[in-house]
Amino acid sequence: MSNSGEGGEHSSRFGTIRSSKIKQFASGRFGVWAGYLADPNLEEIEIKIGQGAKPGEGGQLPAPKVSVEIAALRGGTPKVELVSPPPHHDTYSIEDLGQLIHDAKAARVRVIVKLVSSEGIGTIAVGVAKAGADVINVAGNTGGTGAAAVTSLKNTGRSPEIGIAEVHQALSVNGLRDKVILRCSAAHQNGTDVVKSAILGGDSFEFGTTALMMLRCVMAKNCNIRCPAGLTTAHEEFKGDPRVLAQFFMNLAHEVREILAELGYSSLQELRGKTELLHLIDHPNMVGQIHLQKLLSEVEAIKIEKPVYLEKDFCFDDIFIDRIKSELFGKRQKQLVIDGPEFKLNNRNKTVGGQAAIDLERYLAYEISADDLAANSIIYTNQHGRRYLADDTITIRTHGSAGQSYAAFNNDGIRMEHTGTCNDGVGKTACGGTIVVKSPGGGSSRPGENVLIGNFALFGASGGRLFVNGEAGDRFAVRNSGAMAVVEGVGDFACEYMINGAVLNLGGFGKGFCTGMSGGNAYQYDPENRLADLYDDTSVSIHSLSDNSDVAKSHEQFIVYMLEQHIEHTGSQKAQAILSNWNSERQHFRFALPLWLNRTQTAEFLSKTMDRKAMIEELSVNFAQEQIALVKQSYQSGKPVFNGALPGYGETDTDLTLKLINSFAVIDKSQQIAKDQLNKAGETPTQARIDQQAYKLLMERPRKLQDALVKNIREAYSQYDDAQLAALMAAKRLQDYKTTLKLRDVQSIYSIGSTAWILEQDQVNRLALTGLPSVERNLASLESLAIVKDMLDQASA
Repeated sequence: MSNSGEGGEHSSRFGTIRSSKIKQFASGRFGVWAGYLADPNLEEIEIKIGQGAKPGEGGQLPAPKVSVEIAALRGGTPKVELVSPPPHHDTYSIEDLGQLIHDAKAARVRVIVKLVSSEGIGTIAVGVAKAGADVINVAGNTGGTGAAAVTSLKNTGRSPEIGIAEVHQALSVNGLRDKVILRCSAAHQNGTDVVKSAILGGDSFEFGTTALMMLRCVMAKNCNIRCPAGLTTAHEEFKGDPRVLAQFFMNLAHEVREILAELGYSSLQELRGKTELLHLIDHPNMVGQIHLQKLLSEVEAIKIEKPVYLEKDFCFDDIFIDRIKSELFGKRQKQLVIDGPEFKLNNRNKTVGGQAAIDLERYLAYEISADDLAANSIIYTNQHGRRYLADDTITIRTHGSAGQSYAAFNNDGIRMEHTGTCNDGVGKTACGGTIVVKSPGGGSSRPGENVLIGNFALFGASGGRLFVNGEAGDRFAVRNSGAMAVVEGVGDFACEYMINGAVLNLGGFGKGFCTGMSGGNAYQYDPENRLADLYDDTSVSIHSLSDNSDVAKSHEQFIVYMLEQHIEHTGSQKAQAILSNWNSERQHFRFALPLWLNRTQTAEFLSKTMDRKAMIEELSVNFAQEQIALVKQSYQSGKPVFNGALPGYGETDTDLTLKLINSFAVIDKSQQIAKDQLNKAGETPTQARIDQQAYKLLMERPRKLQDALVKNIREAYSQYDDAQLAALMAAKRLQDYKTTLKLRDVQSIYSIGSTAWILEQDQVNRLALTGLPSVERNLASLESLAIVKDMLDQASA
């Protein structure tokens, strides 16, 4: 089964042969939303608590590698680094891991916990098994993609064999061996490696590095910079053949069968724990005094007849989805309200609403019949073909003291209303809908005495809204990438690692406000002027509504809108008091603007941080890709470029003429390259053969064509001065940001601050580019000369 990795998968893969059967829940929750978990091909979810290259650390995707596609998939901004928080942001203890496993089981699949081979891993594995894991993956100190720091790769983790043996022995003596599958990530390369892992206790075997090498990976160990084989950074260069990988696995299986036959066993299961088949090397040249006798200890597995594991409970969600299907879709109701005294929650009711949100996504995407779909006017379809429900189509009202992860994975069309308190993780990885938490009454109005929800609410949320008529704990909206929230008090590190969305806090706050924030906007009511000492000035700049600038006026409108929404959903007296006295209260509001947007999308910063050569290269490659995409789309649609428009008689210098010349240059260069390739292959370059080869080059291997086009495009851009180049770069980066927002799978993004930023920068860029000759004109003059010269050469030949 293939594994998606920690960045998620694009929705175009869901439900197809290209989707991964194992999908990851990495610490940053990148790419995790209801659609990701509703994929019918999904069989296992892998939680990465530790990995061989960087156990205990968060991951990091360097800024140069955050392309438009990656930013859209992960909810970020192009050319802005993406940081995965260390696991302790929501997993402090084995109980928190148990909760995370319970969250993952809302997708109705097996759950893997990936551990790194380290001291005491046996004890950890026993806890993980008790916490509800179905599979334990033991990773060692080998392998890795090369995306981690070199020091982590070379100095972290122990030999995987030690971890596999220790985990197997610990699970066996604690009566848990048959409860979980022990998966080995031990750099397996041949049948002997697999058999050894099985003898030490392994049930399942993972292949990463070796599989990549079969696909022409050259182990350059600089995957995050540039992959020579094209696997990770330039897929158009990739020349691997999947049939080679398939043949490798068949050969491997055959070798394993031969070894088993030689040993006298019929299956790997029979080998498990037969450590008498292995022997330690005793050689005079061995260095050190490492005693590995315990590695081969024989332990007797304790068997428990008919064990009962109370690991998950989605009893309320089962009721929710049954009523949704029967009343909303079966009886064709326009709206559905689920409430009553039977929906009183307590701390044991975890992830309430999570399974129903995923089930709804799965039903709309894959299970609903064509007749029901046509008959239901409440089902809408977005630009990506995803089906969803309108806001507040389903309202679910609960009360009491909810357990952890209330309304996790909340989806479009669902409104979760809770009157009472909620534990940690409210709205984790929500992707749509509305979550409302109201005070049950009787609380104190003093700061710190009206706490309604726990820590890390909205962790990894990518969309939707949250309104809390009270205070929240620490790390509110950590790694938020699109949700909107209004709350009346937060703890430490609010809006940490936030990359999009909007958060308005009307109450107190602690240290570390906006730490690591790189996108979105945070709004703070600060009548005591405390914010200046408690925010992260390396991540955001703080501004006041009293500045009366155009930017401040825009954000003032957003704050008023959020206050009105908060009053509508919760009846908040605090919000009403502020809004009724707005003329005097507005001066107490501050808003945080992420510095990364300035650094990556304004001409002022780009001119200081990028040299001329780097600007020309990025602009040239982008322009070449756009030119190729235009011609490629024409081939695919069967329609001529620019809908067949032609210049009028005597029009030799219009925009259309210039664009047609540059588009013809793409075809001309593809045919030149095709002709050269045929000559080198010893084939006769007939026009039909050239056209066929050029088409294949354009559609399947555009990188070579791109490199040929870039040569002239570089020269076209070199005609601008430094200030003009910076302005062009700013416009290009802003356009990338717009494209990223359009391409996002999650549609319920509340990035109202981002909208203001785009409008402001659009105006700035238009002014800077006024009167600037287009690159189309510069390039067309160069391409015209090249085309004419080629024609003359052909005529003379």
